[in-house]
Amino acid sequence: MAGKFLPRRLNTAFSRLAFPESAKALFAMQQGNPAYVAFWDDFVGTRGGTWPASTPYAATVGVNTEVIGITQAVGGTMTVTTAAADGDTAGQGLGLNWDGDDGCYFLGRVKLSRITLGKLEFGLTDAVNDDGAVAVKATPTFTATDCALFVFDRTEDANLTFITAKAGVVGANADWAGTFAADTYVIIEIVVQGDVASGYVNGQLVGSGQIEGGSSLTPWVYDETLTGASATITATVDYWGITGLRS
Repeated sequence: MAGKFLPRRLNTAFSRLAFPESAKALFAMQQGNPAYVAFWDDFVGTRGGTWPASTPYAATVGVNTEVIGITQAVGGTMTVTTAAADGDTAGQGLGLNWDGDDGCYFLGRVKLSRITLGKLEFGLTDAVNDDGAVAVKATPTFTATDCALFVFDRTEDANLTFITAKAGVVGANADWAGTFAADTYVIIEIVVQGDVASGYVNGQLVGSGQIEGGSSLTPWVYDETLTGASATITATVDYWGITGLRS
């Protein structure tokens, strides 16, 4: 099935809007619009209970004691923090409510507290409870079956890499040409159109690769303290959102 059309750069689709504010405007226009399935979170305010109680989010994932939830900061953030031992992990998904056959567009702003002996996954995957969707970044292997993610893993190299999988087989495996620095935000966009996913960093196309268009996908953030670090690591999400045409 061919994917339905969903524009990425809204400043070309809606001439009076400017990216990335245009993307936020897109989500605002689509809330409650029956033609779209849309979600946006700026992580503001307070939410009852222990995260993710009283939220739409899936249960947290992690080895040892992950600490995930809204941090009271200017603008609002979600922080995803591991425990302090080697191999500790933390991950947060939302829900499997989008796919490529209907077309979907993901936008998020994320940073990693440190890059020495740290790992990050950010984007879209097919499960809310995997302890890491990409098992190995070098010559990628997967825990996920289908995914489209930006992955950083300092045990391999210093690159932020766009990786896709279709039925567990690697599609895209492309490095961003920019420098991924500690505690520095990047804006991530991922478009899934049918069986093809494309990834962008700060507006720059990084790569495109195969994914199963019929696979249900969730927004996903995950980090890991690699062997030798023995310290916590935090992924901070300033905002994220996803939208797609209704089936």
